[in-house]
Amino acid sequence: MVKKLFPEFKQNISVAMTPMVLTARFVKKQHPGCKVVFVDPCDAKKLEASRKTVRSDVDFVLTFEEVLGMCAAKGIDKECIPMSEAEPLKQSGKDARMFAVSGGVAQAVVNAIKSMDPEREVKVAKAAGLDECRKLLLMAKAGKYDGYLLEGMACPGGCVAGAGTLCDIGKAHKSVSHFARKADYSCAYGTEYKDYLPLIEEKQ
Repeated sequence: MVKKLFPEFKQNISVAMTPMVLTARFVKKQHPGCKVVFVDPCDAKKLEASRKTVRSDVDFVLTFEEVLGMCAAKGIDKECIPMSEAEPLKQSGKDARMFAVSGGVAQAVVNAIKSMDPEREVKVAKAAGLDECRKLLLMAKAGKYDGYLLEGMACPGGCVAGAGTLCDIGKAHKSVSHFARKADYSCAYGTEYKDYLPLIEEKQ
């Protein structure tokens, strides 16, 4: 949207890699020759994975709906792993777990900056849904958001409401928030994997 409708702002688009790409590169560095399958509620990730700079990192992208359909077709019980045997997901912090909810990415950036410089003011604005994103950019064009970090998510409510999701947006939001509250740490700087970032930000 920015490049097509507001080209004057294209130089301000974040160049940070998405969690999908960063995670895929990390996994492939740790396990050379492996295949990476990214499962999520977003159809747009398929397009991202097809980019020349990404296609060697992410081998397949499937939506939750597609995975459920595959399980149903093969007669696989999606609850086949007993809770007593399932390994708890502890690698991500609260901020990372909220990425899929509108405002989550911007808040994670704010928290990371505040952890390094508590006195720094970080102004943010968010929008969810293409109409709201367009309004946000129109206001920015009019000078209403100078110096702001703008976060726009195409789906109402954020990525949790992607085309390949399987449940009500409100329910998905509550589930994500509950999962985030159970995290062992909040800011991204609390992860044991932070030292790997410089190694995977650039393709070797």
